[in-house]
This record gives sequence, structure tokens and C-alpha cells, in this order.
Amino acid sequence: MSIIQQIRDKSAVLLTAMIAISLIGFLVQDAFVGRSGNMFSGRASSVGTINGKKIDINDFNTKVNQLEQSYRSQGMQTNEMMTQNTLETVWNGEIQQEILTYVTNKLGLVVTNKEIGAVLFSEDAPQQFKQMFQDKNTGAFDVNAAKNWFGNIKKNSKPEDAQMIMEQLIKPVQQGLLAEKYTSLIAQASYVPKWMIEKSNADNASVSSFSYVNIPYTTIADSTIKVSDEEINEYVAKHEDDFKQEHVKGIAFVSFNANPSAADSQKIYNQLSSLKSEFLSAADAKGFVTRNNTTLPFFDGYAHKSKLQMSAKDSIISMSVGTVVGPYLDGGAFVMAKKLETKTLPDSVKCRHILIGVVEPQSGKQIRTDSAAKKLADSVFMAIKGGASFGAAAAAISDDQGSKAKGGEYDFTSLDVNLAKGFSDFIFNKPKGSMEVVKTEFGYHIIEVLNQKNFEESYKVAYLSKNIISSEATDVEASSAASRFAAAAKDQKSFDDEVAKLKTTKGAAENIKEMDFSAGGLASRAIVKWAFENKVGTVSESFDLKDQYVVAIVTSEIKEGIQPASVARVLVEPTLRNKKKAEVVAKKAGNEKDFTKLANLLGGKPGNVDSLKFADPFVPNLGTETKVIGAAFNKKNLSNVSELIGGQNGMYFVKVNQIGAIPSAAVDIEGQKKALESQLKQFAGYSTFEALKKSIKIVDNRREAGY
Repeated sequence: MSIIQQIRDKSAVLLTAMIAISLIGFLVQDAFVGRSGNMFSGRASSVGTINGKKIDINDFNTKVNQLEQSYRSQGMQTNEMMTQNTLETVWNGEIQQEILTYVTNKLGLVVTNKEIGAVLFSEDAPQQFKQMFQDKNTGAFDVNAAKNWFGNIKKNSKPEDAQMIMEQLIKPVQQGLLAEKYTSLIAQASYVPKWMIEKSNADNASVSSFSYVNIPYTTIADSTIKVSDEEINEYVAKHEDDFKQEHVKGIAFVSFNANPSAADSQKIYNQLSSLKSEFLSAADAKGFVTRNNTTLPFFDGYAHKSKLQMSAKDSIISMSVGTVVGPYLDGGAFVMAKKLETKTLPDSVKCRHILIGVVEPQSGKQIRTDSAAKKLADSVFMAIKGGASFGAAAAAISDDQGSKAKGGEYDFTSLDVNLAKGFSDFIFNKPKGSMEVVKTEFGYHIIEVLNQKNFEESYKVAYLSKNIISSEATDVEASSAASRFAAAAKDQKSFDDEVAKLKTTKGAAENIKEMDFSAGGLASRAIVKWAFENKVGTVSESFDLKDQYVVAIVTSEIKEGIQPASVARVLVEPTLRNKKKAEVVAKKAGNEKDFTKLANLLGGKPGNVDSLKFADPFVPNLGTETKVIGAAFNKKNLSNVSELIGGQNGMYFVKVNQIGAIPSAAVDIEGQKKALESQLKQFAGYSTFEALKKSIKIVDNRREAGY
């Protein structure tokens, strides 16, 4: 990328410098620096415990702030949702770090500064870190540049900067190396015995032919089979791991629409319409739209005909220069467009330039005065006009490290590229062969246009845009209605009564977790926090969600632990009901072993399967019935009718007619063994950490800490 491209904002540059300054301090001094203050004074001192270790709220908050700062430095906007995602990221990182620290300490595994440096100064370095020291010509990570820069700025390191880099760069690398060492130990223990491969091959070559009777569960009406809470609780107790329950709550809510009304929309339309004649006659279109607070900032450039995407595209293309179209609806705004100029411009440009810089683009430090830069640029320009090599001059003099090794050459393929304006205007507007000295914010450029392609009609357009927003009257009406509802609804009965009076419907959200960001489509962390701060039956005040006002009531709560029958029933009842149906059918079948009689007696359907492979995932005409597949290869059922099988989709009697094997070519046992062991190694890290996570106690107190 070139320094003439304005893609680096100042915060990103500052963070880059901060990382470089801080890292050298760590690598040389092995310094661990102080902690920030607690912004949640008066609240809990920790956000929870992991394996008995308290997670200090000051440290936790510092990491959250640092991660958000990193996002902002990359141009990302931090909002409530991103903050919540950041909290989750940091919390999960604390869990992983504590697990890793615990197991590696037990095993005596450590990572040295030398090992960390070996990663940072190699192709295995974090991607964002490598991009900071990317060779402008090849795109490769310039290790020497990184080392030299660290050496030059070592003396400028600050403790607060070192803390940031410790958390965002050093510790992740350290944790990654520890995880790699630990998972490597686990992976190397992966072993598959030869006999297991041979047994698997023999099983997969097996084939069975059998007969069956299929009695669908639907032959017995569900309404005739009752499953009690006691039976569900008994089943859950035997399968506790499958029914572990987080602390959750449920709410019901009523929404009061605060979106713009038809009158609000008409008001914005009328405002724009009243400005149309003035917009049409305005000599300074940029000044006019700016004074009238357009929500689409004026762009002093051109857009290709093929790139226009607004709803009034066809009108803008066909209108004459100096005319105005609109107001037209575009998304959530009304817009008027005035065509200022029309040109035929290229979509693809090849050029070369030599930059005589005034400031160093990353630090903003002045490297020469404006007059000195102008004088040098004019001198180089005259030398090239007199026959000097442009490429040689670029390699020797240009301050643009991204192009000097290529003779200053660049290819641009769109008007949309974010170039310095003077540079962009020259290469797209001047004809092929043009060469001049052009000034931009970076300094003076000697620019030559080498080639232009794909010429297309292009337009400069000024847009006066107004977002359609709710009027104060609309907002007050919705807010007042919500407040009246909240005042009248004091419990579940009155809440439902008020819903009936309004002839509206209420929404619902179940299984809301303590750290959720939203509830039932309501993107509001505030509602979630309120729900967990109040008991069942509590009605909220009105919540302002910008486009609506919401009044909620807590309808249910399930504490952390094992699911009660009321929750587990939806999953357990079908299983127990089918089991009871099977008991009814088995009793009715008695000792009967004749397939035809069983089918007639039980309302079933007989069938045959001529060739079922052991490795087949489903049975023809029956579907995924693993128990039937097992019975089909059970030698006890050869020429004998099996006991009743309670399957996934129905109940079955099976009689095996023959079990054989399909001839197969010679197989590579060692190759299969290695392949299976390789798969086990790939999953070793993830599966081990998941198992360790289940084995430690995690107490999440983030909500109590104010998050």
C-alpha cells in the first residue's frame, strides 16, 4: 500500500508505534507493569472465580478497555453489542488461560522470552503484527525492519504502553506456545491398536439379510399414554450430564412503536421540497448542502455510471447538468440530487510518481520544509523532462517506500480508491502521457500518467439528504403510552388485562442467560440485567429502545442445576412415552413368533432387507435405526425372532436370515492406522480443553460486578 492512500487513520498509527515501543521493553527487561484503577468502585472486587482463582475486576476491565481500543484503532465502532462481545471474548480468554496455566504448571511446562522472540520475528508471528512491518514491495514480513525499529525506540517505552502490549500481543503468543506444548504432549499419546483397525474392517465388510415387522409408534395414540413428573425426574437423575441447567429467566413484553409516523415522513419530505428551487439555483452546491446539514457529506469527485446504486439511479443518469431530482426515498431518508458535472473517465489507470515528502506519514514528523520540498520536486521534474530516468530517480529519491523499487509505478482500478484528492484528480482526469508536479497533504509528487482503460460516463453529484426520524410528538406519544401501561400493570394478571384492553399481542423470551445481550429479539442488555435483578411477577418501567418503548414482566426463573420436569419434559416425554408404548406392544405380542401373525395382531408391516452393510447409516424403508442394524448383525437372531426393539421411528421384531461378508481387496492397515491416529491428534487440543473446562468450577459474577 502507498502512503498516498489515506487508509491509515491516526489512531491506528499511534497504536502501531505504541506496540513497537512497548515490545522492546518487554523483550529486554522482562517487565511486568502496574494495573489500572477500578472504574466500578463500590461494586464487587472480582468478576468471578475460575478453578478457585479470583478474576480481579481491575485487571478484567483493563483488558476489556484495551481490546476495545484495539477495535477502535482498526476503524471499528464500539457499541453496546460489541462491548458485550468483548466481555465474552475476555472472559473466555480468562477461562482458557487459567486452564492452561493450571495444567502446564502441573507438568512444569514454561515458555522463555527467547521462544517468544523466535515467534514474533518469524512468519509465525500474529498477522496484525506482521502487517506493521510489511515490505511494501513484496508484502512479506520484514523481520529486520521490526528488529531495527525496536532497537531504535527502546529508550521511549512507557509502562502503560508495555501493559497494553503485554495483554494484546505477548501473552497471546505465550499462551499459544504453552498450548502448543501441552497439546503436543496429548497428541503424541494418540494410539490406535492394529487389532482395532482389523476388527473395524471386518465389521464394515459384513452384510446381513433379515426380515422384520415394523409397528409404528402412531398405532398407539399419544393421549392414551401418560408420563408423570416423577418419571421424568427419575429419568433426568439417571442422565444428569444431559440436563444441566444454567440460571435462566423468561419475560413477556409489550412494545410501543416509536418509529416515524406518516406525518413525520411527510414533514421531512416537505422540508426538502421547500429547498428544491434554492438548491437548483445555488452556485456553491457543496456549501448549500453543508449549510443545510445533509446526512450524505459532499463528495468532491466522480462516480462511474455503472457504480451508481441509489434508488433514483436512472433519473440521475438521464438528468441534465445543473438540474435537481427528488425528493426521492432512499433507505431511511429522503434525498435530492443535483448533477454538477459529467465526464468520461477511465476506470483503470497505470501511473508512476516520485514523492518528495514534507512529513513522515506514520509519525507526522516533518522531514523537510514545504519550500525545500517544492524546490527539490521542481528540480527532479526538470531533470526528467531533460531525459533523466524516471525509474532511477524514483528509486533514489522517492519517499514512497511502496513504489520506489518499482520505478514509482502503481495500478488503480477504480475511482473509488481512497487516494489523496490532488493525486486522484490528476491521474483520472489528465490524458495519457501527462506529467506534472502535484501537491497533496503528503508533499509534492512528480506524476506521469502511463495508461488509462475502460472509459465510462461519470458524474459529480451533490446530495441533500435528510433522515426520516420520529418527531417529538410521535416519540412522546409512544413513551406516554408505555408509561401508562407500566403504571397500570403491577402483576401478571393486570399485565394481561392491560394487554387485552389494548387489543395488542405480547412478545415472549425464554431461557435468557445472565450475560445475554438481547432477549426475544430485543437488543437490550438493560432489559436482561433488569430481569435478573427482579423476581418473577415484577413489571418493569418503560425501556427506551430508540425505535420502540418496551414494558416487560418476569414470567419464569430456573436456577442453575439440573432441569426440573417442567423444562425437561419437552425432551424426555417422547422417549418415555415410546418406551411405554413398546411395553404395551410387547405385552400384547406375548410369545407369538410368527411374523405374519405379529403383523396382523399389532397392526404392523412386515418387510425384508436383502443386503444391509454393517457400515450403512440407515435401513432401507426404515430410516436411521441403529438398534435394528445392531440386531441384524446379532447372531443370536439367526433364524430366531428377536425381542421387541424400541427404535427411533417405530417398534420392530427382527429375524436374521444370513450374515456374510463382502469380498474386498487388500487394505493398507498401517495407512489406516496412521490416518486415524492423525485425526485423533488434530482433535487432541480441543477435546482436552473442553474436558478440562467441564472438570473445573467456574463462577461467573460479571452481572453482580456491573457488566
